This record gives sequence, C-alpha cells and structure tokens, in this order.
Amino acid sequence: MKSLLSTIALCSLLMACSQGNQSAKTDTSSESASTAAQHTKSESIYAPYTEEAVKARLNDMQAIVDSGHLYLPAYEKEAQTYLDHWQDHPDVLKAMMNSELDPNITQELPDIPLDEEEAAIDDVASISARGRITAQESQSAFNVPGAIDYFLEIQSTNEQPFTLQSLKINHGRCGFSTGDFYSKLPVTLNYSGTVKYLLKCKGDQVLEAEIITDQGSLSLTF
Repeated sequence: MKSLLSTIALCSLLMACSQGNQSAKTDTSSESASTAAQHTKSESIYAPYTEEAVKARLNDMQAIVDSGHLYLPAYEKEAQTYLDHWQDHPDVLKAMMNSELDPNITQELPDIPLDEEEAAIDDVASISARGRITAQESQSAFNVPGAIDYFLEIQSTNEQPFTLQSLKINHGRCGFSTGDFYSKLPVTLNYSGTVKYLLKCKGDQVLEAEIITDQGSLSLTF
C-alpha cells in the first residue's frame, strides 16, 4: 500500500512538471511570434525600399506641395496624393518612388531685370488676334482625381495669314508646352484659326501674353 501511494505521488509530480514546461513553451512561443509580427510590421511600411529612401522621397513631395505655385497643378496634386496614401497602398508607394517629380525642377523662370524688359522693344504688330485661358481635368498618365490643366488659346482675327513664331507669357516667367499636334511652333494661322498651349503656371497667374509673328508682335492681356 505504501509503495502504491509513492507511485501515485511520483506520477502526479511528473504530470505537474510536464504541464509547467508546456505552459512555459507556449508563453515563449507567443512572445516570439509577437516580436516577429512587430518586426515584420515595422519593415513592411517601407518594403521593398529602405526607410531612408522613402523618407527622402516624402521630403521631395512635401517640398512640391509647400511651393505649389512653382509647379503645374497636376504635379502638386500628384505629390499630395503620395503623401496621403503611401502607407495605405503599396502601389502608391511604388509610384512615388518611381515618379519623375523633382522639387529642383520648377516652372518658374528667373526674374528679368527691368532695364532689359524696357529695352526689349518690338515692332508694332500689323496683325490682330485674341486669347483666352481655359481649364480642363488633367489627362496625365497618373490620372490624379481633381487635377486641373490650364491652357492658353490664341485665335487669329486677322484677315491675312500670319506665322506664330514664339510666345512670351508673363514676360517669359510662365512656361508652356504644345497643347496639341497642330499647335507646334512655328505655326501659320488663317482667319479664325486657333492654337492651344499647356501652361506651366496656374491660369489665374497669367496677366499677359506676347505673341511674336513674322509680321510683328502683339500683346494680349487677361
């Protein structure tokens, strides 16, 4: 009887030790899994890029947003989209890292000294034309919702054809690019002919545009 009681006590002791070891293993496994999950989560914010590279691009995007008047509205909107959603969507992070947006390339040209402006006297134009600023939703490849492109449209009201050779918008301080295939400079305009140019500044910033032709120059105000 005494031997039986000793055997039962030994079995109970062994079972208690076994349960303690299993509990300890479970706690250790849980702790390891939690640590691994936290480590993975921390890395996944920037993956597959480094933290330094992502933060550098975020600083670039913030610089563009902070100086929005120096860029096309679509560029500013694109940069803001990256800032708002890069943590939520991996494809947005990838697009930001591969984007050609560069805060060092602005659309604003250096100021022209006043004496140079006053010295630049052109021949009196023997032509007539009119211009207007238009806006439409951006058709950029990024297709940023709500982005707006601004255009300068020039229409000939001259009876005789003339050749538009170049443009100076806001004394050359607002850049532009060809709005469509038919507007590539130099271009010949007949009566009522219209050409269109994509502005590299906001529409409400345009005060005047000088059109330079083979028959003289003409200044349009807005």
